[in-house]
Amino acid sequence: MKKNQSAQSLSIQAETIELSLEQLIACQFMANDKIPLPNKKTKAHLVGGHLSPFKGRGMEFSEVRQYQAGDDIRSIDWRVTARTGKVHTKIFQEERERPVFILLDLQDTMFFGSKNRFKSTLASLQTARAFWAAFNGGNRVGALINNAHDHVELKPSNRRKDGLRLLQKTLELHNQRLHELYNNAATKSNFTINKTALSDSLMRLRHLTKGGCLIYIFSDFMDFSEDCDQHLSYLSQHNDIYGVMLTDPLEANISVSGHYQVTDGQQVLGFNSGNKKNLQHYQEYFNNRLNNTKERLRRSGCYFSELSTSDSVNQLNLNPLAPEQQKLKQGFSQVTNG
Repeated sequence: MKKNQSAQSLSIQAETIELSLEQLIACQFMANDKIPLPNKKTKAHLVGGHLSPFKGRGMEFSEVRQYQAGDDIRSIDWRVTARTGKVHTKIFQEERERPVFILLDLQDTMFFGSKNRFKSTLASLQTARAFWAAFNGGNRVGALINNAHDHVELKPSNRRKDGLRLLQKTLELHNQRLHELYNNAATKSNFTINKTALSDSLMRLRHLTKGGCLIYIFSDFMDFSEDCDQHLSYLSQHNDIYGVMLTDPLEANISVSGHYQVTDGQQVLGFNSGNKKNLQHYQEYFNNRLNNTKERLRRSGCYFSELSTSDSVNQLNLNPLAPEQQKLKQGFSQVTNG
C-alpha cells in the first residue's frame, strides 16, 4: 500500500520543472525492471546477482567434465565417475555483479518542455530509476553528469551512501542550472551550448569502463557528432549501451498556429506555424533527427528508445532487451499455437 502511495505521489510531483530529493528517492518504487545480462539470472547470491562467463566455485551448476589437475576434489561427481570408470568433476558458474554507468546529459537544450515536465527533469527521474533498479539487484552504479558548466564523475559503488550521493549530485546540478537559466531569462548570452559535451563524456567513459558494463545515456542528442559515433562504436564492443532520447511534443509538432521566435542561444529566428509549408518542414526536421539518431545508435551497436515529456515516468522499460525478448515470446507462442 505504501509503495502504491509513493508511486502515486511521485506521478503528481513529477509534473514540475524543479526536482526534489523526495522525487528521486521515490523512484525506487518505479524501478522494478531487471538489469539484463547475456546470461540468465542466477538463483543464488554470492558476489552478485548475475552469472559470469567465468567458470569456477559457485552455486550455479554448469557442466560435468573429466577431472583435470588442480580441480577441487570436493567437486568430483562420483556417480558419473562410477558409470564411466573415469574421474569426472562438476563445474559451477561464478556469480559476478555487473557495473552500471549512467550518463546524464543536462545541457541547456534539455531544459525545455511543454507537457508535464522538462526533458531535463524526465532524464533525472530516469537516472534515479536506473540507479534503483541496478542497486536493488546488487550491482555497482557509477555516473557521469554534465551541464553547461559543470562535470561530475561518480565511481561505481554498491553502497547506499554513494547512491544517495549520486541522487544528490543529480539534484544539485539540475536545479542549479535551472535557476541560472530562468532567473536570467532576459539575458540571451546566459543560454550556453557546448557542442562537444556528449562527445567528451563518451570519451571519458572509454577510460572509466573496463568491459561488461551496462551504460545508460539519457540525452536529447542535440550535440550528436561524428566523434560520438566513434566513441559509441568502441564502447559497444565490450559493453551494452542503452541510448534514451528525450523529446517533447512541441519539438515534433506545433498544434497552435501563430508567430513564434526561436533561438539556439546565439541567433533568433521568426517562425510562422500557420504556414503549412513551414509546419511541414518543421515536422520533417524532427522526424529526420529522430530517425537519424536511432539509426546511428543502432549502427554503433547500441539499443535505442525514445521517451517524451508527455509520457509517464515509468513508461520506459529499463531493460533494453525487453522488446527483443517480447518478440521471441510472441514468435514462440505463434509456433506452439500453430
